[in-house]
Amino acid sequence: MDSFHTGQEFISGMRTYMEGDREKSLKAMNDLLEKNPNDASLHVLLGNLLYSHGTLGKSAEHYEKALKIAPGMCQAWYKLGVCFVRMGKLSEALNAFTKNVEAECGTHVMSYYWMGLINNFIGNDEKALESFSILRRESEESLLANFFLAQLYMKRNEHAKALPLLDELVKMSPEFAEAHFLIGEAYAGLYKNFEAIQSFRKAVELNPDDKRARMMLDHYTGDSSF
Repeated sequence: MDSFHTGQEFISGMRTYMEGDREKSLKAMNDLLEKNPNDASLHVLLGNLLYSHGTLGKSAEHYEKALKIAPGMCQAWYKLGVCFVRMGKLSEALNAFTKNVEAECGTHVMSYYWMGLINNFIGNDEKALESFSILRRESEESLLANFFLAQLYMKRNEHAKALPLLDELVKMSPEFAEAHFLIGEAYAGLYKNFEAIQSFRKAVELNPDDKRARMMLDHYTGDSSF
């Protein structure tokens, strides 16, 4: 490690950063960057500070500066991607997450989540399915991937593939009303009406305002009073 990173000024600045005082932290990072403008890690730290306080444009600028200095800096690609998502710049975000994945660094698994989500938003179902499948394979505890995968399978009328994903999800989160509704739709798609009714009823119990689930119950049972 070079002398700058072991110097007292850097150590003091990092201590201020860790203490979390916004104004002092911003001043400390800006002071350090003024004396060492080509330090990619400092640009990321300042980007993180600005991001945490909602200053997204400036935050993205610092992540981009970090990447000009260190193009393979995985953390900067990931942070830039998340920043772009919040800014609504989905194409730019997708590119940043793709760069992060290509670098195969520690944050690449969560990049698949964002890539799946973005592709789902823009209607690129095949890419979304691919990304969520990789996320589920590489991070078995990322059960939110199950939800999106199930939706995509059901969109393709592959209800039998959706059901085990949703069952796994509701075992972990039994009060997830939307998952129960999707289970009902999957059973309905498989013409298993009894199971569909049970799932729609559970969805209504958890979310009485769900008009879709109530409508489906009425359709299958003729009882709109539930």
